[in-house]
Amino acid sequence: MRWLKARQVAVSALTILVMTGGQALAAPASIRSCSVAAYEFFWAGQFAGFMVNGRFSYNENAVPTSGIVREEDLLAFDVSFYDPQGNLLRTYPDNHKFPVDGHGVPYLNVAFDTITQQLLQTGTWNVDDDVLRFRNGFMMGEGNPDLRGQPGSQTGLAFWTRPRDNAVPHLHVDDWNDDFGFPIGFSSHEDASFPTRTTQERIDTGRVGEAYYLQQNGTVLVNNLASDVGEFGQWVRVTRAKASPLDLRDHRRCLIQQFGRPR
Repeated sequence: MRWLKARQVAVSALTILVMTGGQALAAPASIRSCSVAAYEFFWAGQFAGFMVNGRFSYNENAVPTSGIVREEDLLAFDVSFYDPQGNLLRTYPDNHKFPVDGHGVPYLNVAFDTITQQLLQTGTWNVDDDVLRFRNGFMMGEGNPDLRGQPGSQTGLAFWTRPRDNAVPHLHVDDWNDDFGFPIGFSSHEDASFPTRTTQERIDTGRVGEAYYLQQNGTVLVNNLASDVGEFGQWVRVTRAKASPLDLRDHRRCLIQQFGRPR
């Protein structure tokens, strides 16, 4: 099988040449330095049924000692928002770089546990904690959740975890400036999910939007909910990404990151 091994080496060398624009690199060093892992994620809201999905990647050979990959460790992070009918509202490509706030800092805050292969999401949206992993939350898209009480102060779509440390873990989708004109799904949010609470428990708070559920004198007048009243809300689901043309982009970025090669 010596010919097969020779062919594998040749293919590896060709791949490296393609990804570096024809500039030769030492194959063994490249292979040791770049081992790209890519994941896809998906979420659907508990009340209105808004959807968020995306894809991210990182170099498995450059994971921090904590085992947690954060936004500064990413090779790519793309996230898309969809309305309850499945229509694309907006995509944020390379959300780990764009858009940025008034200080030039990207809005994205994310923590991926490479040990459990889960997106950390039980914590507060702006908390980073390498020891108490349950405290980590995330913020995707654009905007500052701390400004949610200031209408007109920001635009764009955001997907984020709980607002403060003493709140029950939950996830929200917000259209900060109501650019898309959807009715409220829960409280002040276009949609939300409470993975430790049933839909009925949230209905009982009186904060579910009347466009999705309305009951008077024991009679249900409107039920456009995205889930059964006995269901719990969803966590973000993460799976290993399928092979795609984006793999070549990510490997090229990894080589650039490791060797400083031009794009």
